[in-house]
Amino acid sequence: MDKVTETARAKVNLTLPVLGKRPDGYHEVDTVMHSITLADTVELVPVDGLSLAVEGAAPAGPDNLMWRAAALFLEETGVPGAALRLVKRLPSEAGLGGGSADAAAVLRGLDRLYGTRLGAARLEAMGARLGADVPFCVAGGCARCRGIGGELETLPPWPGLPLLIVKPAVSVSTGAAYGEIDRRGIAGRNTSDAMEAALRARDFAALAASLANTFEDALFPVTPALAAAARELRAFGAPALMSGSGSAFFLLLGGESRDSAARTLQSRHPDWFCAPAETCGAEDI
Repeated sequence: MDKVTETARAKVNLTLPVLGKRPDGYHEVDTVMHSITLADTVELVPVDGLSLAVEGAAPAGPDNLMWRAAALFLEETGVPGAALRLVKRLPSEAGLGGGSADAAAVLRGLDRLYGTRLGAARLEAMGARLGADVPFCVAGGCARCRGIGGELETLPPWPGLPLLIVKPAVSVSTGAAYGEIDRRGIAGRNTSDAMEAALRARDFAALAASLANTFEDALFPVTPALAAAARELRAFGAPALMSGSGSAFFLLLGGESRDSAARTLQSRHPDWFCAPAETCGAEDI
């Protein structure tokens, strides 16, 4: 095969309860993640060795998780290498899993490029060595993710839910966000059972009522810009939640209401990232 192109789809956390710190220093979560149509593009060409070219705002070398994913795949399989090209559209430090999605795309792409046919379970296991969100991004669709995020239980996706993705001009360190949860002794409200039931029943009201993210409780009191953004977004009257440890939010909003909200936000905040998206299934990965 001369070239493989992979779509690296972002994710949103419909629930993200942080349940406590484990003896190994990681944090226990029970999160429901869903893939969305917003995505980067990853191209792979077979060559000897590794290279990475980037179009957009991302590192173009070993500091990029894509490079680590490729190096791990080469080590595990013995394939000769690849020239990687990333077209970066997803904002960084947003809680949308952009870096994890890119790494997952590399694992899937190399498997296709060289016909190694490792299977989903092995690719997800490799992904778990790279980061907590990578196994989900390998699989895509919708899943309940436990442990540190890598223990996946597939859930029925709800494709086509309209979203508005908004990232205010503030960045959040995931490590610092977890540290704030520990410092404040916050115990996350776990609505993942209710969210799972809502997804299985396709009950939008129950889904909206089950949206919850422990990081909002931890970060809003100490990051006024995030709290202010949440208030502004919720003033549109649609369900809204921060994804991951932030700083991006998603609004469950479609049609002209979504278009109008996007225009309003972009006129008020030209430096904010604002893009329409929809939820999607694993077949779109």
